[in-house]
Formats: sequence, C-alpha cells, structure tokens
Amino acid sequence: MVLGNGHLSFGTRKDNRSLGDIVKPDCTKPSFFNNEIKLNQDVHISILYGLHFLQIMIDGEARYFSHKEKYMRADEFSEMNKTGFEIKVASDKLAKLLIKEIAITEYDDDPAMIPYENTIVPTNPNNSKGVKADFSECISCLSGDIQEELLKTDVLLLSANELKIKRKIEGDQYGCKITYVSSLGVSYSLLIADTLLNHFFWWYMVANYKYENKFMGRKNDLTAETLRYIDRESPETAARIFSYYEQCCGCTKGCCAKTTYEFHSRKKTTCHGKVQMNMDLQTFSDLRYLINVIKILVKLGK
Repeated sequence: MVLGNGHLSFGTRKDNRSLGDIVKPDCTKPSFFNNEIKLNQDVHISILYGLHFLQIMIDGEARYFSHKEKYMRADEFSEMNKTGFEIKVASDKLAKLLIKEIAITEYDDDPAMIPYENTIVPTNPNNSKGVKADFSECISCLSGDIQEELLKTDVLLLSANELKIKRKIEGDQYGCKITYVSSLGVSYSLLIADTLLNHFFWWYMVANYKYENKFMGRKNDLTAETLRYIDRESPETAARIFSYYEQCCGCTKGCCAKTTYEFHSRKKTTCHGKVQMNMDLQTFSDLRYLINVIKILVKLGK
C-alpha cells in the first residue's frame, strides 16, 4: 500500500523495507515490522497514523508501535496533513487481492491507541548467520506441493551440464536465499521465509562489463531466441512466460538496468529483464520448460 510519500507492505517475505515514512521515507535505512498475514483468508488490518504515535494492527494483534516516526517531526507534515495523503493499494505480481471493505477515518486529535503491551517485535529479516546451509531445511516450511516442485527443479538445474550451474545457499528456512548461477550468464534465485516463497530468473547484468556499449551489460541474453522457440512449441506457454517479466516502474532516473523485450509486436520494458514468479505451481513447470529450451539453444550454439 502506498500512502503519501511512503508505503506499507503486508504478506511479504521478511521484507526489511516494509515500512516507509509518509513524508520523508529513507530508502537507505531499513524500517520493518512483522507484516505476516494469513494467505487465502480474510485479514483485518488497522493502521493509526496519529500526531504522536503510529500503530499497526493485524487481526487485533499489535504488530508495530512507535512514538518516533519522521513525519511527526517534519516541517512539511502540517501542510501535507491539511491537503490529505493519497492512498494506493496494489498486490505483488501474479498475486490476487480481494478488498472486501476499506474505511478511512479522520481525527481532530490523536485517536485512542489500542493496548500494545503484547506488540510482536519484528525479527531481523536478514538471512541467519553462522548457520550451515541445507537445501531440505530451507524449503521445509513450504507446502508439500511446492517442495516437490522445488526438488524437481533443483535436480534439473544441477544436472544441466550444458549450463555449468553452481548452487549457493544462504541462511535457513527463516530467511533463505538459494541461487543457481551459470557462468554463461544466466541465474535463478529462490527467496524463502517460513511458508512464503518468491523466485525469479534472469540473464544477469555485470557491472563494468562492456556489452552493447553500456556500463551495465550481460555476458549473454538468449531471451528473444528462447521465446521464439517456445512459441513454436507451445504458444500459450510462451505468452505466459512473457507475462511474468517484471515491468520497469521508473523508480530511478538514468537506470542502466532497463531492458526492453518484444514478443508478437508487443514491447515490454523490464526491470533487469527479470522473470518474476511466485507460489503458483504453474510457474515452476514453466521455469523448467524455460531451462530445458535454453539447454537446447546452448547445444545448438545459439
């Protein structure tokens, strides 16, 4: 949710940027809270932005309380408060969001705060340190169906001799990143926290690598060839994979990571050329299809 100049994120994978100040957000300083919510169930979220406190409640449970938010001390706050703060609500890519009710209440003075003695203190969302990485442990909190998909994908990637892939595991099931990197320039990453997972695939960029006369360049990029091949074999799969590409939102001026791809005369400017996927089981089979086609193209010397 975007509110004023800031944002609030819910149901994300231990997001260390889940809270941004409504007047002066600081993207360099992590600000987070326990934003876990139940998936596929109704959830009630209450957010109180007071003059002297900020409180976040989820299903009656206090998740965040603070007397020291930047907006409370900002010179601009009084005028911005009179004008009003714009609210925007959106879901993550491929996720489905159903809003059954939304209510906004304006107060002349601070509203009564909800008792917060039992506020849940957020744990550090960074990957655990000093923990011996184990693939089975990292995926152990995910559903059985997703674990099965990940095991099949892991076998495929590590047996793909053509792609020369190495696997790196950081953390444990409470905060884990599993990365498969090919020296040919392709990478696949899993970001896991407890029962949540997102994963993405890309032809990664390398800083200071001269490619097409750009500061940020790629060793290889077989995106166009891969999409054409898949389109011949399975047009619906090709269209679905193209829909996964994470579109650029123009977050930074002069960005070197914008990548434009074209499919059936449709152009899409993407962020890092990233194929962003989620916990939908279809995305795992699509990813394996994609990997198998790349293996074929590499064999053919494309």
